[in-house]
Amino acid sequence: DQLHDLERQTPGLMKELIRLFVGDAPKQIRLIEAAYSKRDPEKLSQQAHFLRSGALALGLSWLAEQAGLLEHMDFHQYGKPASDALVANLRAELHRVLLALFDELKSGG
Repeated sequence: DQLHDLERQTPGLMKELIRLFVGDAPKQIRLIEAAYSKRDPEKLSQQAHFLRSGALALGLSWLAEQAGLLEHMDFHQYGKPASDALVANLRAELHRVLLALFDELKSGG
C-alpha cells in the first residue's frame, strides 16, 4: 500500500526504486553471505547497510531491520546458530520480496 501511495504522489518514482532494488539486492545478499562466511565485518557491514537502505526506501521494514542486525553484528557472533539463522532467514525473505516486486513490475501496478 505504501508503494502505491508513493507512486500516486510521484508517478514513476516507485517503479524506478523497485527496479534498482531488484537489480542490486541479489548481488548484495551474495556479498553479505560471502563476507559472513569469511568473517569480514567491514564488508558485511557495508553490504548489509546497502541492503538496509534499499529496503527502507521501499518501506520493507522487516527486511531493513534484519539487514541492520547484520550491519552491526559483533564479530563474536559470527558462526553462531542464531547468526547463521539470521543470514538464512534474510535470504529467504529477500527471495519472497523479490518475487513480489517482480510481480508488481510485471502487473504494471
